[in-house]
Amino acid sequence: MRVLAYGGAVLASVAATPLVTRHLHKVNYGHYVTVTSLMLIVLALSEGGLANLGVREFSTGRPSERRAFMRNLIGLRIVLSFAGGLAATGFALLAGYPRVVFEGTAIAAVGLVLATLQGTIALPLSTSLRLGWLAVLDFLGPATTAFTLIALVLAGASLLPFYGAAVLAAVTMLALTAALVHRDVSLLPAFDAASWRRLLRQSVVFAAATSLGTTYFQVVVVAMSLLASQAAVGIFGLAFRILSVVNGIPLLVIGSAFPILLRAARDDRERLRYALQRLLEGQLLLGGWFSIMVVAAAPIAVRIMGPPGFSDAGEVLKILGAGVIATYMAAVGMFALLSLRRYRELIAINAVMIPLAIGLSAVLIPRFGADGAAVVTLSLEVVLAVGSLAFLFVRQPELRPGLDALGRIALSLAAAFAVVVLCPLTSVEAAAAGTAVLGVAVIALRALPPEFAAEVRKRARARGGN
Repeated sequence: MRVLAYGGAVLASVAATPLVTRHLHKVNYGHYVTVTSLMLIVLALSEGGLANLGVREFSTGRPSERRAFMRNLIGLRIVLSFAGGLAATGFALLAGYPRVVFEGTAIAAVGLVLATLQGTIALPLSTSLRLGWLAVLDFLGPATTAFTLIALVLAGASLLPFYGAAVLAAVTMLALTAALVHRDVSLLPAFDAASWRRLLRQSVVFAAATSLGTTYFQVVVVAMSLLASQAAVGIFGLAFRILSVVNGIPLLVIGSAFPILLRAARDDRERLRYALQRLLEGQLLLGGWFSIMVVAAAPIAVRIMGPPGFSDAGEVLKILGAGVIATYMAAVGMFALLSLRRYRELIAINAVMIPLAIGLSAVLIPRFGADGAAVVTLSLEVVLAVGSLAFLFVRQPELRPGLDALGRIALSLAAAFAVVVLCPLTSVEAAAAGTAVLGVAVIALRALPPEFAAEVRKRARARGGN
């Protein structure tokens, strides 16, 4: 349900993006992407691991303590997100951005506070696996943003009102979420200093373990805004926007499974190993297919999503697309380490990611522009995937997956990539051929998880009986 809802949200975004890019053109679209990336960085830093901490405490804590915990969590996150929004606005002023970017950052900061509040009170939906309502929210926010952007384009609006689209989306999602959870948790914030200190002590570890290492995408975008022309920022921003659609899926999938991983890590290591095996297989297959699709369809995707002046974004997107597999696999490693409370390993990874992002950006972006930023992003994705999985299976050898199924999936992907890269095909032909070869190879090599095949046979028999 969540993947289907996400797909609907993607379609809404796909409908809006080409209109927005054509309306704003390269420079203004670069300004728009810059503010969006600033907000994502501030969200990650001000969140400080509190969202994952909330999932852990609500999943494994005593029911009698949940209400007080949520009230203090709400109060703390409101204060931190407000402070983060002020910091982002100050940075926009000190960095010498144009006035519209400064004002847009201030508007986006309001949306940040509202979105933070909505995400906090939605925790009961996640921990109780109410995935149907989460699917509705997955669609509602992006769809509201997309429809607002389309309305602004049709109205011929200037750049500044576009920053308000996320604010409207946050208000809409907050209203629905509050209606769903008001019986489970109190919506009134609490400002108990002792409780805040306990939360902050725990969240410092979570922040060091999770937040910084996941902001490298946005670090690269901000580095582009400082080291390259605004036209190059717009080109990279379009490719980045298309890629972010695909890269949102692994967090959706693994995030849905996170409460299960937490309980299995606490109570049943055999169940945890089984879950990780299937998640790795599924993420490798799904991420590999999306990587094939992005690499094959990059030129036509850019033509659909952007005006003619953005054609260079096609090559940038191909580079970024090659790293999709790593992004999907890294999600498994990071959430597995988090569920096992292997914070030291996560901190070690994060200690590398941000300095590496800054260093590579300083070297490659001034010389190669948007292509250099894409290489930086690809390199960081690979480092994150290899580092997280290596730490996981070196520290927890009993959780090491069986390589037989993973190897068969890898061979299937290699055959599909060979067709896409080596055959002289158009974008549509390459995407179709790569998908077909992957499907045939997966079936021929029996690379599908047995539960999936059993479910297909079960449904086929049920339809035949009817």
